[in-house]
Amino acid sequence: MNRINNVWEKLCDENLLLTAIFNAAKGKKKYRNVRRVLAEPEKYARMLSDMLSEGHFKPSPYRVDIMKTEYGKEREIFKLPFYPDRCVQHAISLVMRKRWDSSLTADTYACLKDRGINCGIARYNMNHKVKRAIQSYRHRSVFVLKMDISKCYPSVDNEILAKRNRHFCKDEKMLALLDLINFNGKGLPIGNFLSQLWINLYLGSLDRFIKETLKAKHYFRYMDDIVIMSEDKSQLHQWQWRIMNFLWYELRLESNRKRQIFPLGRNRSERGLDFGGYVYRHDSTLVRKRIKQAFARRRHVSKSVPSYMGIVQHCDAKNLIEKIVNRDNDMDLSQLIGKKIERPFEGDNIKIEAIVDRPIEILDFTVRPSEKKPDTLYLKMQIRFEGKKRFVGGGYQFLCEVLQQIDKSNLPFNTIIRNKRGYYFEGTIDEE
Repeated sequence: MNRINNVWEKLCDENLLLTAIFNAAKGKKKYRNVRRVLAEPEKYARMLSDMLSEGHFKPSPYRVDIMKTEYGKEREIFKLPFYPDRCVQHAISLVMRKRWDSSLTADTYACLKDRGINCGIARYNMNHKVKRAIQSYRHRSVFVLKMDISKCYPSVDNEILAKRNRHFCKDEKMLALLDLINFNGKGLPIGNFLSQLWINLYLGSLDRFIKETLKAKHYFRYMDDIVIMSEDKSQLHQWQWRIMNFLWYELRLESNRKRQIFPLGRNRSERGLDFGGYVYRHDSTLVRKRIKQAFARRRHVSKSVPSYMGIVQHCDAKNLIEKIVNRDNDMDLSQLIGKKIERPFEGDNIKIEAIVDRPIEILDFTVRPSEKKPDTLYLKMQIRFEGKKRFVGGGYQFLCEVLQQIDKSNLPFNTIIRNKRGYYFEGTIDEE
């Protein structure tokens, strides 16, 4: 395993610490202690550099607040001073995060750059990948193993986490600093900036066990929530016990008693998979009931509406939006919907010249008005070319006009694109 070294000097660099101060201050500039540091950031970056270089940095004790969620749960939130503690943790992230994230599989999505429930990259878009997994079972029954880890953050073993840190770094000074923060409390404190990074690092070995040892094809993890799909129910039962054993003997964690294995429903009268804010079935993807209720309650809060629309636009929510709008005659649907978010296509983006006069299979397409050239159309096609999925985009007007007349229920279909003073599909014009 490649372990990085000589990172302590980088951590103590004043320019990096200045960046860390600005990163830590995002969204917190209303606080007096944050404004005090931002008034003279170079001075505080220099002081922090000296504090680290001379070995004088010691983590502050946590202040614990009890927060009650909108669903009635009480959580202990651990808070640290902005300076120097949170600034130091952001600096560690700038130095170490790339190495930590590179060790993770493509099946975990929380608190990672360019990954998420609805991110723009298809490979790391959890919602898109869950839908694709379900589509692969459209003619077969599929069973779902759903489980989560009981009290995941407080139950983390600090000794095991310290060993995990040593898998990725061999700079003794950096490791000593990580140990200071790691052993500042039992487990991982909720609210600590490094906790969200370390929990992915801690559970990374579980991801590899499930993918490489169990060979689970359709596996998804969002923080401590785990979902595995398979058409073999007995196999899921076997995997469940092996995962529970791995959690306890390797990570000192336990799964929640609410773990279950069930068949995925085909329509809305049957049970769906509630995961990541959506409820998935074979024929539909709906938004979770609690989110619908919260959307309805906060529909007049201008700052909240775009957030909820960002969720509902990625599922079958046309009726939901109309119901919420119809509650108030003065609400404009177009203001709610905003800019349409396209479903991400898979594979590499290639130029159309590379596929001219070559057989291709068109799997999907979108045609929309161009944002740059008025009164023109923009085409994006998902294709299979030379056995691999690719996509092509551009303002090819004749191709747009032809595809607009095609019913998507006839997809996919095979064709060849020709070029004779403009691109066209073979057989759509007189080629003589």
